[in-house]
Amino acid sequence: MSKCIIVGCTSGYKSNPEKLHLFSVPKDPQLREKWQKCIPRKNFVLNNNSHVCEKHFNEGDIIKFWISGPVKIPYKRWRLKEGVIPSQFSSPAYLSTKKNIRKLPAVRISKNDNDYVETPAKLSIIE
Repeated sequence: MSKCIIVGCTSGYKSNPEKLHLFSVPKDPQLREKWQKCIPRKNFVLNNNSHVCEKHFNEGDIIKFWISGPVKIPYKRWRLKEGVIPSQFSSPAYLSTKKNIRKLPAVRISKNDNDYVETPAKLSIIE
């Protein structure tokens, strides 16, 4: 079974019972290049086996029914409108967590040294 190629999306995996429609990458080279640029994934080249699930498209971009006058018949295989590119991406939680930046050891030590110094020692010369 095919899986969605978007990072963090589990559509098509056995662990995800949710059944979603998957769309193949377009064969038109210009449109495929647009898809390649908009998909947030480094070092990945789209191929004929790449699929993107319905979660990554706007609702209005998907054709779900064949309509002819008063007749409305649902498609078994949904279609995308001409020239549509995926646009709905949510980054996984582990990619968007903010990392704490540690201070340099010299800064930490000097900050701690200042806490313990009450008053500088007075120099007195004994004669």
